[in-house]
Amino acid sequence: MMFWKSAAIAATLGAGLVGGASAQGFDPGGNCGEILRNAGEADQLMIAAWTFGYIAANTDNVRPVDPSNNSVILNNIGKVCQANPNASLLDLVAASAKPAAPAAPVAAPGSRAEVEQLLRAFLEPGADHRGLTQAILPSEAEVIAVYAEPLGSAMWASYQEQMGPGVSFAPKQGQTDLLIVYATTRELFDRKPVLEEFPGGYKDVLQYFKIDVPIVRFKFVQPGKTLGLAFDGLIYLNGRWVIMPKPWRALQN
Repeated sequence: MMFWKSAAIAATLGAGLVGGASAQGFDPGGNCGEILRNAGEADQLMIAAWTFGYIAANTDNVRPVDPSNNSVILNNIGKVCQANPNASLLDLVAASAKPAAPAAPVAAPGSRAEVEQLLRAFLEPGADHRGLTQAILPSEAEVIAVYAEPLGSAMWASYQEQMGPGVSFAPKQGQTDLLIVYATTRELFDRKPVLEEFPGGYKDVLQYFKIDVPIVRFKFVQPGKTLGLAFDGLIYLNGRWVIMPKPWRALQN
């Protein structure tokens, strides 16, 4: 009912704004082409106002009703009607006013949910694996912030050799699922049971942890499988996830 009120208001305005041009009115359920072809200036004003009212009532898109916006909306309706000549005006406007899909909930920074969102991006069709990989490579300062010397510097030296601008990792064909082990460096340092879910080499570097931060081991796997392409050392630090894999290997250097 509110849409017809909008049309009535538009008709009243039309009598004063378009030099008294007569208005025939329109049925939104009628054929869009016939409505637009037969619409005088006052009818056009009613159509624009009704359309704005419909869209505002069904979405968060509320715009001023003025001559400039009226011209834009009528032009857009005309183009869509030309492409869909058998559609009603109501069908066209309703299609453009469908509520947007609810946004995905925002995961808490550093949470398991956040790292899962990050890693599932690698599984998306057409994913930019190189870009995704480069975005989680660590800096020297980040490595040294997590691991005490001399291990921190040794790790950075090895990463400089391994993690250049061309490095990229991606799931293998058929690996469309993800397994995650989420812990903190404190839990590993305290030798909580979750330590057994990480590669055994971590037991050799526990004394080098400097801060308590989230740390993740993950695998890209085929659905229903537990074996797959495994990675470790994805750490949340200073507002982002960075990967520092196999820190124990730097001990050998």
